[in-house]
Amino acid sequence: MDGETVVEILVALLIFGVPTGALAIRFVLRPMLREVVEAVRATKGQISPELEQRLADMEEGQQLLIQKLERLLEAERFRQQLESGQPKQGDR
Repeated sequence: MDGETVVEILVALLIFGVPTGALAIRFVLRPMLREVVEAVRATKGQISPELEQRLADMEEGQQLLIQKLERLLEAERFRQQLESGQPKQGDR
């Protein structure tokens, strides 16, 4: 093959290959991608009972941590008041 033949083959591939590839993407891959997206959206709302229980346990643990943190903050405020010698706000 000489150089002109290679160029002619590349030009033919560009002329016929690009539109053929575009049509294949349009009519084959696009519907497949739509189905995948719809399947993901459909399963998005469904949660297994085990996962739901684990999520509830995590939420309960988070609430307990928040309560403990609030108690620690209150204890720290009280300690700071004792060290500074200031009366509590309700004692005034």
